[in-house]
Amino acid sequence: MNRRTVPVIAALRTALEEFNGQPAGGKHVSLADLIVLGGCAALEKAAAAAGVATEVPFTPGRRDSTQALTDVEMFTWLKPVADGFRNYLGKGFGDTLQGVSPEEIFLDKAQLLSLTSPEWVALTGGLRAMNANHDGSPYGSFTDRVGVLTNDFFTVLTSTEYDWKKDDAKGLTFSLEHRETGKSRFVATRSDLLFGSNSQLRAVAEVFAGGDGHKRFVRALAKAWDKVMMLDRCDVKPDNKALIPLNEELTDSGQLLF
Repeated sequence: MNRRTVPVIAALRTALEEFNGQPAGGKHVSLADLIVLGGCAALEKAAAAAGVATEVPFTPGRRDSTQALTDVEMFTWLKPVADGFRNYLGKGFGDTLQGVSPEEIFLDKAQLLSLTSPEWVALTGGLRAMNANHDGSPYGSFTDRVGVLTNDFFTVLTSTEYDWKKDDAKGLTFSLEHRETGKSRFVATRSDLLFGSNSQLRAVAEVFAGGDGHKRFVRALAKAWDKVMMLDRCDVKPDNKALIPLNEELTDSGQLLF
């Protein structure tokens, strides 16, 4: 388990015991549902702190497994070697996957989650704004307001005020240095700068970085978040509204960007 989640899970278990221990008309909540609900609530709070009121959909009904039904050894083999969403790169990454870059693994993960380009960009930008890195590191956190759902990640990423310079010989980490002062302002990984260097992903980032892009970003993030949370819910009939392509939400005039 990621060490940053330990106190969170402990707090959720306390809330679980308190809720299930009270008479609530026979209603009980699972830890799985609480984890997802906590994420939805955190996004809503962060969006409100940024001045954008939004509702993140939540569908209950998840069930918890038991220790007896959990194959502990199996999860060792499922440990990722890289995860761009959490800016994670395992030790010995280059030895394990020779000739494969972190952003290629990131792309594969996004494809496995069935994310479109706008969904991928929005979800990553939201995680960076919340500083959801696996170790709490500042990589990709292009903001002075960590935990607030701003579009700072995109405004910095697409700005011409910064030079991207390698911080290591392999080119896995970078410094964003201000062109006028030469001082390092932010640090980044390949999984961050990917959204500024790839033409298709940058096009979406430019939309979210625009003067009218903040609300669009928050709206897109809420939909992408809900989509990922519902990927394993085969027991729930899809809502037709949720199946509208996210790129149709990127313009108000009805014209599609992509």
